[in-house]
Amino acid sequence: MNSSRKAPAFPGLPSETTGHNIHHPRRASDVAVPWALAQTLLALVVIGFASHSFVGQLDALATYLQWPPHLVALLLSPIATELPETMNAIIWVRQGRERLAFANVSGAMMIQATVPSALGLFCTPWHFDTVLTWAGILTAVAVAILWSFFHRGRVRAGYLIPISVIYGVFAIIALADGHG
Repeated sequence: MNSSRKAPAFPGLPSETTGHNIHHPRRASDVAVPWALAQTLLALVVIGFASHSFVGQLDALATYLQWPPHLVALLLSPIATELPETMNAIIWVRQGRERLAFANVSGAMMIQATVPSALGLFCTPWHFDTVLTWAGILTAVAVAILWSFFHRGRVRAGYLIPISVIYGVFAIIALADGHG
């Protein structure tokens, strides 16, 4: 064994000697807890301000387009909030790691589907109209199709792209319903 290549200090993560561009401490004791806490706090502050700005822009766009705010949020929020996850997924699919890509995107979507949805259900008045009903139906259809692909082990990058057509169908339904 080559003594110049040390095993990673954290199982599952490559060490700095493996050629990856990931830099992390070699031992858990090398982590500066105050520095990690400061970075986390700064990230949360930036996320808070950016989220406030994003919601304000969605509201302004809804007013400009004369659309209901929930429709603008349903159409644009998934694009903006899932873009980083989508970029990771594209990279992983190109590397032949489709299951990792799907797990990443579905995990992020699961988090977004639980806490914000619960807050929305409990803290806002809900008036289900045709557009919201179709949003739920088409989401269930997309989940069922993806589940069947993964259950049979037949997921390839080319299979994931047509699922996005469902998003287009939703946009057409929303516009045809008079929200555009």
